[in-house]
Amino acid sequence: MKRRTAWIVAGGVAAVAMGAAAVGALALLLRGGGAGRSWGAGETYLALTLAGEVPEQPPSELESFLERHPTSLHTIVESLDRAAEDGKVKALVLRLRLLPDSGWAKVQELRDAIVRFRKSGKPAYAHIEHCGNKEYYLATACTKVYAVPTALLDVSGLAAEVTFFRNTLDKLGIEAQFVGVGRYKNAPNQFTETGFTEPHREQTEALLDSLHAQLLEGIAQGRRMTPAQVQALMDEGPFDAKQALAAGLVDELLYRDELEARLGSAERVTPGRYVKAARGGFTLDARPKVALVYAVGEIVPGESDTGGFGGPLAGGDTLARAVLQARSDSDVRAIVLRVDSPGGSGTASDVIWKEVEKAAQSKPVVVSMGDVAASGGYYIAMSGNAIVAQPGTITGSIGVFGGKFSLRGFYDKIGLTKEIVARGRNAALFSEYRPWDERERAKVQSLMSSFYKEFVTKAAKGRAKTFDEVDEVAQGRVWTGTDALRVGLVDRLGGLDDAIALAKEKAGIARGQEVTLVILPERKGFLQALLERQEEVAAGKALPADVRALVHWGSLLDGRSPIARLPFEVRFR
Repeated sequence: MKRRTAWIVAGGVAAVAMGAAAVGALALLLRGGGAGRSWGAGETYLALTLAGEVPEQPPSELESFLERHPTSLHTIVESLDRAAEDGKVKALVLRLRLLPDSGWAKVQELRDAIVRFRKSGKPAYAHIEHCGNKEYYLATACTKVYAVPTALLDVSGLAAEVTFFRNTLDKLGIEAQFVGVGRYKNAPNQFTETGFTEPHREQTEALLDSLHAQLLEGIAQGRRMTPAQVQALMDEGPFDAKQALAAGLVDELLYRDELEARLGSAERVTPGRYVKAARGGFTLDARPKVALVYAVGEIVPGESDTGGFGGPLAGGDTLARAVLQARSDSDVRAIVLRVDSPGGSGTASDVIWKEVEKAAQSKPVVVSMGDVAASGGYYIAMSGNAIVAQPGTITGSIGVFGGKFSLRGFYDKIGLTKEIVARGRNAALFSEYRPWDERERAKVQSLMSSFYKEFVTKAAKGRAKTFDEVDEVAQGRVWTGTDALRVGLVDRLGGLDDAIALAKEKAGIARGQEVTLVILPERKGFLQALLERQEEVAAGKALPADVRALVHWGSLLDGRSPIARLPFEVRFR
């Protein structure tokens, strides 16, 4: 029986290996076969459909092979910029549905690319089936905005939602015990309060004001209105298609086939296929190299992962190794660190920070901030030579907290008891069975204060400021990119392409010179990616968002290490 099992296992491994080889070979054929691809003798138009997710990172070969994966942000932007210069591409058609998983910075990066496309003199047409504020803001970058006759436009202004779990925890007999440093470090408030504290409300309203102003300005420019006129319209929203047409929010009501018919015989091409063809096949590449290191997701100790309840995980070891690889490669002229992370483990963030600092001493390191680069996400960015953020990026949050959930009351409800035998006054400091006394709380507070001082000191060094100057804008406070530029936490506003251009400039690479992007961390192997894929499917994504958030926080807040993370979960919609 054992021998038979061994043969089965060996056969399975062989099958996986053969499958991996087949996928790799097919990928090479698909990628290499695009050299000099012609889309016919006539004209083409770029067809971009956005719905659901716009991922930061390009998919692995496994994801590309097994399923239709959303096109990455960088590929979309590259397709728009290439198409702007391509005489055969006559127009852009943007089909828009809801983008719940994309933040404002990502939408702004797409919007900027569409604006650049239009500057070439080519038209861009948006077609809406259902949209909210974010999606409509993106649509207004286009020459014309169309909607299906039954479309719904939920264009009614921004609102911020923060969920508080205190009453729920009280009912369960769970006590949240947390301490932090920074007036605005409000993450534990979700568990210790039933509503906003004054600082919590202050910074939430400041964020909302900044994003809402950006929304009004963008729509006003796109639709040739004043911000006041846009606000007046929003006060009347949401709109059905006919109301939107009457209000001047859309130009015409028509179906997709009617729009495509107006493009005549032009051939439709998607961003992914277009970019593959434009890049060509595998040839000897003598172009300068720039490493593009992705730091996406919650920062955790160890290795990166696709994640479960909380989404992707940015492992401290994985990212430190990737930055070291880029620094050690003599062919890599500069490094762009793309950060889309709310932070997480303070110690893991510090591990990454150290490698970024060392890299910045040997070659240019430019940080590009995505939707969020806050707390630990800012920590890993602050030693770069320059930081580029979008106006809607959520960043800053220089602060720290730590703590635990005391489950004694919950255990009493379900009849569970524990006995604790300890040697050492603080040996049971992080036991979930007993709450802290005042001396224990003071001990944890001192640990958090020490980490905060280290955080601000390093930020001051990276930003060439004094401790007091950084401390004044730190305190756990979150800023939009626009406000972060004003207080000196970032250097300029822009997207990933702007950061790459700045990295080229600092590395002495000519502005018009194309570069080869070396994507890091390297993609996982076939078998590892497949196993993680299965775990992701089984992760319980059908749970409501608030329940997933509670479970996720429970796994992060174990009290044993400082947490440098975005100070609260907030949704702007």
